[in-house]
Amino acid sequence: MFRQIQQFLRTLRKLRRAMQDRLGLMPEPKRYKHLFQEIDRHKARRIMEIGTWNGDHALKMIETAKKHWSPPEIEYFGFDLFEDLDEETFKREISKRPPSMSEVREKLEKTGAKIRLYKGNTLDTLPEVLENLPKMDFIFIDGGHSIETIQNDWEHSRQLMHNGTVVIFDDYWNMENAGCKKIIDSINRNEFVVEILQPTDKFRKDWGILHINFVKVVKRTEEKKKL
Repeated sequence: MFRQIQQFLRTLRKLRRAMQDRLGLMPEPKRYKHLFQEIDRHKARRIMEIGTWNGDHALKMIETAKKHWSPPEIEYFGFDLFEDLDEETFKREISKRPPSMSEVREKLEKTGAKIRLYKGNTLDTLPEVLENLPKMDFIFIDGGHSIETIQNDWEHSRQLMHNGTVVIFDDYWNMENAGCKKIIDSINRNEFVVEILQPTDKFRKDWGILHINFVKVVKRTEEKKKL
């Protein structure tokens, strides 16, 4: 009887989580506070996000930047597949289905900031536009979750860093076949300062507990090398 009750309660929890997710009622994971804290702390004006999705985080990042800059001074550069996400890529990249680019653009342009959106796989779009992009103050890497895609996104993002740029990676998790762990663990610590940020968000999966952290990466300047 006790096992039957436990199974019943587990089923109820799964149904509740599924319903909350469908209705958009899931609470924001705690790690996302770092996006807005870092933008505020570093007074970021040029923001790049790989994995714009529905634009909600972009909206909050821009609003945070408004504490230090007028809307026309703020520039946002967003990359995503948007409506071009197909079923194969959806499964390979462990993605979430985004709305159309025009919907996201309409939402973000209401902020008054300069909005530039790029539709397509970043394996293609980042190499194509890299030379035309300015140095960024803040970069959030949260696009495709395959190791190949994250490695590509990092290799191109690092070329857009100045000495004060903050790069935040999502999906530093306890799995080896996807996410940014392998890329983060391979970053040269003589060149970059790497910090695994707390708190850790935890999610119950069929195979166990998924642990997810943000990771902060900045250039190791000459001043930091002396410390």
